[in-house]
Amino acid sequence: MREELKRQVETCIDRCSGELTELADTIWNNPEYNFKEYKACRSITGLLENHGFEVERGTGGIETAFHAFCDSGKPGPHIAFLAEYDAVPGMGHACGHNLMAAMSAGAGIAVKSVLPQLKGSISVFGTPAEEGGGGKVIMLENGAFDGVDAAMIIHSANETVVNDISYSRTDIIVDFFGKGAHAATWPEEGISALDPLLLLFQHISQMRLRWNGQGTILGIISKGGEDPIHIPEHCQGKFTVRSFSMKTKKKLLGDFLEACEAAARMTGTTWQWKEDGYTYEDIRNNPVIEDVLAEQFTRLGETVMPRRKELGIGCTDVGNLTHAFPALQSYVQVVPLLRGHTKEFEDACKSPDGHRAALTGAKALAMTAVELLSDDSLMEQVDRAFQDMKKQYE
Repeated sequence: MREELKRQVETCIDRCSGELTELADTIWNNPEYNFKEYKACRSITGLLENHGFEVERGTGGIETAFHAFCDSGKPGPHIAFLAEYDAVPGMGHACGHNLMAAMSAGAGIAVKSVLPQLKGSISVFGTPAEEGGGGKVIMLENGAFDGVDAAMIIHSANETVVNDISYSRTDIIVDFFGKGAHAATWPEEGISALDPLLLLFQHISQMRLRWNGQGTILGIISKGGEDPIHIPEHCQGKFTVRSFSMKTKKKLLGDFLEACEAAARMTGTTWQWKEDGYTYEDIRNNPVIEDVLAEQFTRLGETVMPRRKELGIGCTDVGNLTHAFPALQSYVQVVPLLRGHTKEFEDACKSPDGHRAALTGAKALAMTAVELLSDDSLMEQVDRAFQDMKKQYE
């Protein structure tokens, strides 16, 4: 029965392929940025409603978020597909979120078509503002994902990969306050707010050997004074603290804030700090779902590659979800060798290669969901792997 259902979801996606590629191209043609994805949200929700989904808009307190839901009427797991559709600021859809929206919408439509033969429920969540806005973090904090047993998203890429790595990242703004004075005439009356910032950068440079590749702190001086002849009374630095481990990242951040305090004390200044945007945590893909997804990709003719650093490493708010419940972010190849966040990759995301990737990703997601919704023991393995991960890291 399971294999027949997977054939049915493939057929369903082939049947609505025109709608899915039109959706991907509509989003590509109208790039919208953090929390302003109005056209994309209307396009996706309209398609899902046409296929019989109940759709809630404004999910999790975000105007351009949504939740499309369908229930089999029988007790079982709640499986979610995550749709991203924001563009890269200044670069259009150079990250392929237009394809990702079509993948998750297509997977939802396909699984809905066979859900009466299964059990449990499915959701398609529209998750805005991944490109730095922390849309999923906000939705998570506001309870949008309560009751989800497993969630999946497939990212556009230059290789097909099921496992993932990403940084745990906290961005901060540090302000130092001294006392202004004329630097040439009465320098003894001033207290430079620039001095502690310069000490911080020296500290970061000296600490790199101690960190030994476990993490990094990068920064810029965003306010360094107005004129060389005036001792600055307010200076500011912006920093990003990153590690592949949330635990290590938190330790680095703690060490850095202690250094800020020491720099202020040494220079007679005062200081304050605040987080700059939302923290994105390191991604912890569920290994059981990874294995199931890899099988479906292989069945569809994809060559599944190991996750390599050469694919590029960044941060994603999907990482925060993987800490809260079983979830994964995986990748499907659009065009080999093309790196994301480039003009060439943007062009590929509205091309026959991009359309093929969207349909392949939709099928892989749908077939994986069929496996999860039809096998209680598999979901038990998924949950056990999640609990083991929590014990290992926390």
